[in-house]
Amino acid sequence: MNNGYSSLFRNLSANLYAALIFLVGAIFGFVSGFAGWIGVILLVISVVLFALEKNSFVRRAYAIVFIAMVVLFISWLLFVVILNFPFFHAINWIIDIIVLLFLVFCGLCAFNGKEAPVPFVGKFLDKLC
Repeated sequence: MNNGYSSLFRNLSANLYAALIFLVGAIFGFVSGFAGWIGVILLVISVVLFALEKNSFVRRAYAIVFIAMVVLFISWLLFVVILNFPFFHAINWIIDIIVLLFLVFCGLCAFNGKEAPVPFVGKFLDKLC
């Protein structure tokens, strides 16, 4: 499946661009496990580039990364900042690992030109993108 090219980077295929977005999201997500505020940087970048991008496949990747960063930030805020206890830190790490593995899975799907199934918000993403 060929999803065309990105409107921001004309020579970059949408499949590769979306896979790179998920990879960057996973890296930022891993780093945000140590400092949750770092995920906010990717939130802002995702919103800005989502607004500028015209390719729906790439827009969907930005939306998924945005949602993942929101989940990671809320998890960090709740379990590390508010409920600051070692048991809750472990819960935060488990949530981080699940979200990061999901982003890697989405990146592999995007590289192969397929849309990854997104639980809970998949129909909303179809309407949004």
